[in-house]
Amino acid sequence: MTAPTLTLPVHLTVGEHTVEVGALDLAPGEQVRPKLADLFRRAAEACEATAQEGGDDGTP
Repeated sequence: MTAPTLTLPVHLTVGEHTVEVGALDLAPGEQVRPKLADLFRRAAEACEATAQEGGDDGTP
């Protein structure tokens, strides 16, 4: 019997703010590090695509 894929939620905390940035789906024997790096690369690309600067309160 094949082991099932493991899904792990990934949260990012900066200061007092925590957000769920995605999830890692790991097949049996798959390493976490490359999957985590890919997740954060995609998150960085999404942030750049929004081209929004400053905080939620409108400050730079």
